[in-house]
Amino acid sequence: MATKTNQYLPQSVSHPGKTLAAKLEELKMSPKEFAVRIGKPEKTISKILSGDSAITTDMVVLFEDVLSVPAHFWLIRQNNYDEAVARLKKDVD
Repeated sequence: MATKTNQYLPQSVSHPGKTLAAKLEELKMSPKEFAVRIGKPEKTISKILSGDSAITTDMVVLFEDVLSVPAHFWLIRQNNYDEAVARLKKDVD
C-alpha cells in the first residue's frame, strides 16, 4: 500500500453555510434579502446556513454576483466540507 505524503487533513472543517452567514452579517444582509437577490427560496438559504443543505454549482454563480466572492471559493469550501464528512464517516464505519 502506498503512503500519502504532503497531505493536509485539517482537524475540523465547518460547513460553508457558516462562512455564508458571516459574509451576510458583514454585508448587513438578511437571509431573506439574500434569497430574494439570488432568486432562491428563503427556506433553501436557511437550510444552507444551518448546515442542513449543500451549496450547489448553480448557486455559487448566483452568490458571486451578490456577494462579490468568486464562485470557486464556495465550491472549494463545499468540497472540503464534503471530503471531511466522508473521511469521518469512513473512520466510523
